[in-house]
Amino acid sequence: MDYSEFLIKEYDLWDLYLHTAQYPYIGRCYAWSKRESAKEVTDMDLSETSELFEIVIPEWNNAVKELFKHDRTNLACLCNDAKHLHWHLVPRYQKPREYGGITFEDPRPNHNYAPYPKKELDKKILLEIRDKIKGKIVE
Repeated sequence: MDYSEFLIKEYDLWDLYLHTAQYPYIGRCYAWSKRESAKEVTDMDLSETSELFEIVIPEWNNAVKELFKHDRTNLACLCNDAKHLHWHLVPRYQKPREYGGITFEDPRPNHNYAPYPKKELDKKILLEIRDKIKGKIVE
């Protein structure tokens, strides 16, 4: 799959992408470090930390909050499958949300987001969600 089409915004040190696994966490994204040598969280330098936590995550959070009204945010830096520094930005929901005729229901809103039920969404819906988030993040 060509993940470049899910790019929401390029920052100086990070790229923000829509995660293709939107179900059941509509608005789920990830921030990918632009530095090739960064492999895990302990590789982050102060400038990467600052941009991520002071700009990238707040912009994402505000956009998803406005669009889908999430109740809180989960962040995860696992680097298990993709052996590169990236952060999962997971909106959490106490009650179901509807979008595009799909009910997004957080299966365990007060616990770890994984494991979760998987449902592949049509690419058209994914790109609509990407564009909605992109439209809310100020350039």
